[in-house]
Amino acid sequence: MNCELCGREMHRYHEVLIDGVTMKVCDQCAKYGKEVRRATPPVVKATRAQAPAPVSNPLPPPPRRRPVQDIVDDDEPMLDFGKMIKKRREEMGLSQEQLATKLQEKKNLLAKIEREEIKPDKQTARKIEKVLGIRIIEKIQ
Repeated sequence: MNCELCGREMHRYHEVLIDGVTMKVCDQCAKYGKEVRRATPPVVKATRAQAPAPVSNPLPPPPRRRPVQDIVDDDEPMLDFGKMIKKRREEMGLSQEQLATKLQEKKNLLAKIEREEIKPDKQTARKIEKVLGIRIIEKIQ
């Protein structure tokens, strides 16, 4: 193991706090910080009787994220909504970047919507409809 401060090879280290950072340093560099922990003893191989018991994870698993629903309520984008958006955008003489700026969305999101790789969420769909003056959402009966 090498000293994290000077890079010297060391067989035992001191854990010290230097400028708010805990570092593993050699005997010579230990004087530059405040000792957090005692120097490590020389490495001794453990026998089977001394092997530590496995530690169970005290933390619960992270909560599962629920999938984001593309369109909420009873609204769905019309078929070929991406083609409709692209056609109207081009009729208005706007690039994807210009339209994305007007929508306050990212260009990549708009490109994926136009390619119909993703469906716009309800809020984004409403913004697209307002800016382009078209309908891309229809009620499901």
